[in-house]
Amino acid sequence: MALVWLPLDDRTIDGVVALAGSSWTRAELDDAWVAAGWPLPEGRSLAEEVYGAAEYRFDVDDHRWVSVAMRFDPDEVIGFFLAFATYLDEHDPEDEDVRELVSAGGAPWSADALATRAEFDARHDEAVARLTARLGEPHVVGTHDDEWHHAAWRVGDRLVVLAQGENFDRYGMADDACLWVVRHEPDQPLPTGDALYAFLCGDATPA
Repeated sequence: MALVWLPLDDRTIDGVVALAGSSWTRAELDDAWVAAGWPLPEGRSLAEEVYGAAEYRFDVDDHRWVSVAMRFDPDEVIGFFLAFATYLDEHDPEDEDVRELVSAGGAPWSADALATRAEFDARHDEAVARLTARLGEPHVVGTHDDEWHHAAWRVGDRLVVLAQGENFDRYGMADDACLWVVRHEPDQPLPTGDALYAFLCGDATPA
């Protein structure tokens, strides 16, 4: 078992909350990114990188990166997310995947090659406490896929969500804890349980 993590800080939370209040259209995407306090990619237009070059992951400082979530046909940005903890359920600390995960983060990320799922859950709970202090009590708290946890806050026509889920870069062999901000119509019911995770992964049906 292995865990790497970097607790959410005020700057990261401020950025996501700023995105929740911004427009994500192609014409306004650069302004939304700058309003979040994040640098444009090497001075280039973020919108051109996303819509023109099909790039979706961007460094926002020396040790964090944010991914852009898209829906296609028509192309549109539907959200943003960043991982703050990754857990690998492998019991051998000398396993190649464990060693790769532990060495991949680097300072200021922390790493524990013997961490348990309970410690991964604790990192999620700490993030929920920080978001609760900023946004109030979450509108939804629950679990999905048996062992993953989530909490969601409605911010206008957006959802700010903390959710554990699959780390797609590692072909499903690891779990991530992520902070999301996603578009969600205020007249629609908030998805719960497995439906919330499906919604984060691009299912247009919120119920």
